[in-house]
Amino acid sequence: MWIEILRKEVGAKGPRQVAKELGLSRSTIDLVVQGKYQASTDAIIKRVKAIYGRDGHVLCAVLGEISPNLCAEKWALAKKIGMMAGNPETLKLYKTCLNCSVRKG
Repeated sequence: MWIEILRKEVGAKGPRQVAKELGLSRSTIDLVVQGKYQASTDAIIKRVKAIYGRDGHVLCAVLGEISPNLCAEKWALAKKIGMMAGNPETLKLYKTCLNCSVRKG
């Protein structure tokens, strides 16, 4: 079940790192883990399954199978640099990240 996966990741990495990897706030992660999150968890469930559901790896269309942390870092970099990227790989990441099923939602 997704909540056990989330709790396991929080236990191993801490809520701050998991929040970074999921692209959510730390307080959201804390509330969900404690069972006190009152809004819909549909988007959170989708992200947990997409990011941690492949034995703790993310399938990136550009880089292949990568860690959730590397995914979060590359996604943030691509968003920050955007079309100004001089590196072809970064530009490809930017274009791919915009439509990434893992990061959307």
